[in-house]
Amino acid sequence: MEVLNPTEYAAILRQDLCSFIGRCFLELNRQTRLLMNWHVEVMAAKLEECRQGKIRRLIINIPPRHLKSLCASVALPAWLLGHDPAAQIICVSYGQELSDKLARDCRTTMMSGWYQALFPTRLSAHKQAVQEFVTTMQGFRLATSVGGVLTGRSRFHHHR
Repeated sequence: MEVLNPTEYAAILRQDLCSFIGRCFLELNRQTRLLMNWHVEVMAAKLEECRQGKIRRLIINIPPRHLKSLCASVALPAWLLGHDPAAQIICVSYGQELSDKLARDCRTTMMSGWYQALFPTRLSAHKQAVQEFVTTMQGFRLATSVGGVLTGRSRFHHHR
């Protein structure tokens, strides 16, 4: 296995969503070793195609405990906001407790030293609620649940 220097590793994390997902896993699960598998690579590739606008609708249908939530609701929003600090993201989960946990995990990732070394994106000190955090460029990640409230929100823009 080739050993990367820190500059090369940072470049890979900025350009490769699958590697970024692996780093997020390490940040959030320090006592657990990630056993990378092909299904994570496929999810990362399909989520990247969503970011690029090549896929407009995506359903990920795999068993529980296969990193769907980490990939789609933690790593992807952090990745999107890293590349576009003005992105507006809504993450909807089946329950508010799960929704809040995923939001906290995403925020933890974005506040980490390695993330802040990769991307210029910073979270605003003015809006740091569990359900919604905002970047200094007015991008955000909003967490809600099925049946949760989205009314009263200003117009959302589709992220491309």
